[in-house]
Amino acid sequence: MIMRRMSAAYASVWPSRLSALVLAAAAMGSAVAWGIRLRAPLEALPPATLPTAPLQVDAAMVARALGAPDAEAAPQAGAYLAASRMVLVGVLAKGLAGSALIAVDGKPPKPVAVGGRVGEDWVLVSVAPRRAVLRSAVDGNAEPFTLEMPLTATLLPKSSPDP
Repeated sequence: MIMRRMSAAYASVWPSRLSALVLAAAAMGSAVAWGIRLRAPLEALPPATLPTAPLQVDAAMVARALGAPDAEAAPQAGAYLAASRMVLVGVLAKGLAGSALIAVDGKPPKPVAVGGRVGEDWVLVSVAPRRAVLRSAVDGNAEPFTLEMPLTATLLPKSSPDP
């Protein structure tokens, strides 16, 4: 009876020992295989194949895919950026002639006559009540854009008296 208990205790150890032996052999085999592969000379590797014809890349499509504006949209983008930098403060319109007070980049406004330059890249084309039209001095074919005076509290009609 004592022998029977001892053999049962030793019998349960052998499956775990055999499993550990198999795993250790697999790990050793993997290490040997990688060692042989890493020590192989580079000349033994097959040469890399290159494409026979060079790829044709459309630069405009790549630029559009990366978010660059189209060539047709560039003048509009320039006008939008310029309009965001400028504020029309006042207008003096007399027929076809006149002038406008325009503030650029938050600086104090400066008077500009029709035909005069606003900043470095823009020309004042015409003025109307509460409006000034500018076009690019660099690109004569660019679309003009309009600056309008912002509404102020003194110009808004009063809806009801204050209590």
